[in-house]
Amino acid sequence: MTLPRHERHAIAAMVSAVVVLVGLAITQYVRTSWPFAKGASTTPATVAHTGHEGHAGHGDVPAGYTAVMLDPAQAEAIGLASAAVEQRDLIRTVRTVGVVGFDETRTTHVHAKVRGFIETIQANFIGRRVHAGQPLCSIYSQDVFAAESELVGLLDRPANDPLLAAARRRLALWDVPKAEIARLETSREASRTFSLLAPRDGVIVAKAAIEGTYVEPSTELYILSDLTKLWVLVDLYERDAAYVHVGDHAKLTIEGQGPPLDATVAFLAPTIDEATRTVKARFVIDNRDGRLRPGAFVSAEMTLALGAGLTIPESAVIRTGTRSIVFLVHGNHIQPREVTLGPASGELYRVEAGLVAGDRVATGAQFLLDSESRLRASSSPGGGHVHAH
Repeated sequence: MTLPRHERHAIAAMVSAVVVLVGLAITQYVRTSWPFAKGASTTPATVAHTGHEGHAGHGDVPAGYTAVMLDPAQAEAIGLASAAVEQRDLIRTVRTVGVVGFDETRTTHVHAKVRGFIETIQANFIGRRVHAGQPLCSIYSQDVFAAESELVGLLDRPANDPLLAAARRRLALWDVPKAEIARLETSREASRTFSLLAPRDGVIVAKAAIEGTYVEPSTELYILSDLTKLWVLVDLYERDAAYVHVGDHAKLTIEGQGPPLDATVAFLAPTIDEATRTVKARFVIDNRDGRLRPGAFVSAEMTLALGAGLTIPESAVIRTGTRSIVFLVHGNHIQPREVTLGPASGELYRVEAGLVAGDRVATGAQFLLDSESRLRASSSPGGGHVHAH
C-alpha cells in the first residue's frame, strides 16, 4: 500500500528529528566524558621552558602532529605516566642456534696420486680410528710398478748418480712409503702393490675406498679428522653481528650433553650468508673425552655490550613506519618529538638523536596522545606543521 505524499513527508521529518536528537546526545556525552574534551584547547600550544638550555632547538614538532595540553585530571583519566631519559650502559642478550662441526684445520682428504686399482682395504669402516703412517688400502698402479722396476735397474749405479736420485724421488712424490722404497732396494724386486698410508692421526669420517675400484688422483678415498677438538658454528643476524668480537664469551648448550659449556668466539666469518642473512661465529671446544659428535644441535647465549647511551623505555615509542615518535611531558604540556633510535636492549631503546638527558617521555596513553595530536593538527591552520618556540 502506498502512503499519501503528506504522510510520507511527515514520517521523513520525524526520522530527521530523531537523528538530530541522537547526534546532540552523543556530542553532549563526548563533551562530558572524553578526557581531552574537558577544557582542552584546540589551538597549538607553545612549549613551556624545560630547564635544559638549548633544548627547544633540537626538537621541532613532527609534521602532522601538534602539542597537547592536559590538566592533572585529564592526565589521570587517560592513565598518563612518564619516564626519564637516562644515560646507561646497554647490553643485549642474544640467543641463537648452531651445529657442532669438524675442525677443518684437523681434517684431511686422502687421495691416491696415481691411477690404479684398489686391491685390499685395511681401514674398512667409517668411525675407525687410525694413526699417522698406518696403511689404509693397497693400490696396484702400472706406473708405480714400472717406476719400481726402473729403480731396481739403477741400483748398481753410484750412490750419487742423478738418475738413481730421480727414480727414488718419483716414487716418493707418488706417496710410495719410505719403507717400501727401502724394501725395494734391499730385495731388488718390484712389488705389485703399494700401501696408501694415513697422513695423520684421526677418525675415518668418510670412506669411498672399495676393493676393486679404479682410482685416479681426483678420487677422494677417505676423510680423516682429529675429533679431539671440534668447531661449533652459530648463526648471528646482521643486527647482532656488529656487536660480536673475537674473544667474546658465550654459553653453548649441546643437545643431550648436560650443562652449558663456556666458550669464546675464535673467528667471525668475513661474509654474510645471502640466504639466511646471518654471519657464522666459530667456537673451538675440547673433545678429548670423545663425548661430542659433529652434527649435534647447539643453542648459544651471548651477552653483548652495546655501549653507553641515552635510553628510553620501549613502551614510550610509537613507530609510524618511517618515523619513531615519543611524547615529551613538561608539566601539563605534552609535545610530540621525532627521535632516532639505536639498538634495543631488553625493554630499552638507545636514543641517537632527538632527546637529552633529563627529558621525560610519556610511557602510558601514547595511542590516545597520538590520536589527539594528529586530530588537532589536521584541524588546525597549516595542517599540523607546527614548530616549537
